[in-house]
Amino acid sequence: MPELPEVETIARDLNGGVAGATIVDARVFRRDVLRSCTPASLRAATAGARIERAWRRAKHVVLDLSNGHRITVSPRFTGALLIEPGAWNSGRGDYTVLVFPLGDGRTLRYRDVRRLGTVTLHDAPAFTAWEATIGPEPLEPAFSTATLSEANGKAMPVPKSVGGATITLLPLALKPGAYTVKWQAV
Repeated sequence: MPELPEVETIARDLNGGVAGATIVDARVFRRDVLRSCTPASLRAATAGARIERAWRRAKHVVLDLSNGHRITVSPRFTGALLIEPGAWNSGRGDYTVLVFPLGDGRTLRYRDVRRLGTVTLHDAPAFTAWEATIGPEPLEPAFSTATLSEANGKAMPVPKSVGGATITLLPLALKPGAYTVKWQAV
């Protein structure tokens, strides 16, 4: 899975390449990566919309659209967002999942060899709800040592000894549901 700095780089590069471009259409070739939408609803929500900006939230690339919708892409292990200089023509075995032809003749293409990534369409309320499930951004000014201390202060010992060691689960409030394991000798 790409680390946060890699996703940040993807988002910044993408923003420089597609901010201001208008999406003409959405063509989905592998629908299993879609979340919260169908190929038809993705097309209806994106056709004619301008990409206002691309940015990162957690390990997701976010595309803000002029109509209030947002697309989040989680590239996971093998996903890539590519800007093609012209119209995209299918190549055998190129692993393209979906394409957004752009008004200037270029194409924004998402390819994912193993199709582990996801593409989600959000309206404003859905995006707000989704974002509330993610912890604070570590690169934002509001993130501080106090935020980190609070997250680390919620250790929950597991009442079981394994191989002479006590396992302590430390919930990572930065990403709900994620835990790190700390081994301590008994």
